[in-house]
Parts: sequence; structure tokens; C-alpha cells
Amino acid sequence: LRGVSETGVARIRFATSHPKDISDEVIEAFGTLDNVMPALHLPVQSGSNRILKEMNRRYTREHYLERIAKLREACPDVALSTDIIVGFPGESEEDFQATYDLVKEVGYHQVFTFIYSPREGTPAAKMPQDTPHEVIQERFDRLVALVQENAFEANQAELGQTVEVLVEGVSKRDDSILTGRSPKNQTVHAKIPEGKTSDDYKGRRVEVAVTEAKTWYLRGELYE
Repeated sequence: LRGVSETGVARIRFATSHPKDISDEVIEAFGTLDNVMPALHLPVQSGSNRILKEMNRRYTREHYLERIAKLREACPDVALSTDIIVGFPGESEEDFQATYDLVKEVGYHQVFTFIYSPREGTPAAKMPQDTPHEVIQERFDRLVALVQENAFEANQAELGQTVEVLVEGVSKRDDSILTGRSPKNQTVHAKIPEGKTSDDYKGRRVEVAVTEAKTWYLRGELYE
């Protein structure tokens, strides 16, 4: 990260790390290297220590939350995302509640949620699944509702702010709208100014004044 930072490249994304591996040195980079973007994917999978052990994740809930606290100390504005599996074999309501509470505590910008499905050749594939599908689905729906609430709340912090956007192209739904990414990896939309085309902006960093903050995107006006 330090070596790439020294090249002067405008944006560096350290995409993801296994929670057992993310070191103090990497965390420090988030706080000291200006071109390391303040966004990190740290896949927790479950908030229950018992389930984490069954998954062979080799870290605990406490270790994970300690890493999050250090990250936020180094980079208070860091946007966090994660992966979570609901319905791992043997997961109880208590186990699920531990996951739900962790998601609520961390306040992720984005969570990729999955219902467990067996993968051939893994130890979990041989474990009995004694939780009815309708129970797993209800837990999953409960978690998704919380995830959406957290994502919407996190995006409200950008309302009225000006964010730097790296333009990727145009919206899939409307080719008069530019789309790109903020430093926190949020999707940002802005109308193409009159007399301009998307080619005038693609690959450039532009300033966008955020006028609307939705659950999964920001919208605003482009500053020339």
C-alpha cells in the first residue's frame, strides 16, 4: 500500500481482508495514506462465536469488533461492508440474534447477505440442517430490513455535502446520467451538463453536490 501510494496514483482501493489477517500496519495505512480510499470489505459471516468456530473462521466476535474499533480510530470516516450467511447448519435463534446485534452495532454501509447452501466437499455439507427453511427465511428477511435501514442512514451523512466522484460511465437506466464512485465506494449519479457527453467525463474525478441520498446510491449536481 505504501509503495503504490508513493506512485501518486489518485485512488487506491484495498478491497478486502480476512478478519484474522488484517494487521495494525494495514489499519495504519487507512489513517496515514491519503490516496487509500476510506472503504473496506471485512467479511464477518456470523456474529456468533459458536458458529464462527463451526465455520473454521479462526477469529472471534470480540476480535472482529476490536479490528473495527481500530479501523475507526485510524480512519473515523471509513465505510465498511461485509458478507453474512444466515442458516448455517445448527444456527439457533440466539446465534442469529448475535449476528443481528453485530450488524446493528457496526452500522455497515453495505452487507451482502446469503442463505446457507451446502457446498460439496466441505465439512458443513455433512452437518444436519435441523432448522426449517421458513424460519431461516424469516431471519434472513429480518436481517435484510436492518441492512437496508443501516445503509440508508449511512448515506444521509453525505446529504448536502460535496463528494469527489470517479466517473465510470452512464447509468444503465438513463444515458443522460453520469454514474461513478465516491471515495467510500458509494454509487453516485449526476446529470450530464448541457452541451457535454459522457466521454467528456469518463475516467475523470469530478465534484458532485449531493442533493439526494437513497439506500443504495447518491444523486447530485456536477460542479464544472
